[in-house]
Amino acid sequence: MNRLIVHLGDARRVISFEGTPLLAAILREYGFTVSTPCGSAGICGRCGVTADGDLQPPPRSGRVLACSTRLTGNAKVWLQAPDDFQNIALANQLPVMDLKPFIQGPGLAVDIGTTTLAAMLTDHAGQVLAAAAASNPQASLSDNVIGRIFFALHGQGDALSRSVISAIDALRTQVCRTAGIHPAAIEHTVITGNTAMLYFYSNYNPRTLSAAPFQADHLFGEWVSSSTYLPHCIGAFLGADLLMAILASGMCEREETALLADIGTNGEIALWHQGRLLCTAAAAGPAFEGGGISQGMGSVSGAIDTVRVHGEDLAVTTIAGAPARGICGSGLIDAAAALLKLGRMDVTGRLTRTGEPLTKEVHLSQKDIRQLQLAKGAVAAAMGTLCHGAGISSQEIRRFYLAGGFGTHMNEHNAADIGLISKVLADRTISLGNAALTGAAMLLLNRDLLDRSRRLAQLAEAVSLNSNATFSELFTERMLFEPF
Repeated sequence: MNRLIVHLGDARRVISFEGTPLLAAILREYGFTVSTPCGSAGICGRCGVTADGDLQPPPRSGRVLACSTRLTGNAKVWLQAPDDFQNIALANQLPVMDLKPFIQGPGLAVDIGTTTLAAMLTDHAGQVLAAAAASNPQASLSDNVIGRIFFALHGQGDALSRSVISAIDALRTQVCRTAGIHPAAIEHTVITGNTAMLYFYSNYNPRTLSAAPFQADHLFGEWVSSSTYLPHCIGAFLGADLLMAILASGMCEREETALLADIGTNGEIALWHQGRLLCTAAAAGPAFEGGGISQGMGSVSGAIDTVRVHGEDLAVTTIAGAPARGICGSGLIDAAAALLKLGRMDVTGRLTRTGEPLTKEVHLSQKDIRQLQLAKGAVAAAMGTLCHGAGISSQEIRRFYLAGGFGTHMNEHNAADIGLISKVLADRTISLGNAALTGAAMLLLNRDLLDRSRRLAQLAEAVSLNSNATFSELFTERMLFEPF
């Protein structure tokens, strides 16, 4: 029997195996994290590891891609400990609201994001006792919803469900330890997320989400146990997270026209105008969260998070002040705006040289700019499509709510400079942080909001962007890096 020796920091583990298994598969089988955000297509390079021994294909410069390399005999691999996410948006306080709690003790709110998980522990008086975040372990299979649906349909549904439930249990333990209470003291839990994330959590077959007409056969809004509630989803790609963000913003309680956007891998957008609630989702891809970018990364130590023009050069900051080793979404927006100002990139996105250095260690490639261009074009066009559907211009929007972790750290003026949002919205922006998590906690604190959220879900009009002529036209226009 052959042996695989795994080195992780100072630890060493010996795994015996038969046959010629994929390196990624055997590492996951024994509990090691392997990131394959491209869905094991062998194109993103995120699963690259240092390796030696009988491997096929053999190592190049001492490294292999775990997703596409088979063990053919004895081998060794050296793994790095996964990064801890930082700068994750959490709800550290709740809005002033009428309290009609159905909890008398602590309650837990959880947001299952595509990239990260967030949890908040609150008491019946609306005081936040503790909050915590962690990476979504499902990202080791794929960094996007479509990829995970593929894996769920090909026998990995149990694994997706078990991994996220285990991660939520760990967050529950963490916030209870911080608050000094026993996890058994938690009376009720509200778990929100996009529709697919709730499917994976519940281990439902996502077949109906995978093909036209993309109609979810389960929209939740139910107690899945005596103590756990999953809020309503609006549609197949308009989830409970968007509904909770709408609830938290209070936008539908006011007469003024308002726009809400959670800009991420699946950009969810809602427009409130004269009693109509129009909602859509733009498949922006993972660029805003560092995915698909050559040196992209999430909100981890050493990620460039801001870029500004300093004379004729660029000045950057990094998360935790650590040495620069990559760039996250907010830094990517800033970098594009700065390159435009310096004339190192034109409005079509063409760089004046092959690679644009941000620091000695971190560069942006032309491909990176194209990935950002596709993402920002999709989100900007989706916003314009909702406005067109309501018969208004962006000038009529009085408030622009930015939800989610990316929105919390995004410089809205730089976003306007590259044409991600309109110039008028930059001056009307209200950052909500993790509004989905806030909305979930609000359900714990006012039982009337359960019915209110149901009515909002029924009121919402889902606007499809598939074969939408307005979206197609705007997408072409909004691909340009210029203000509008």
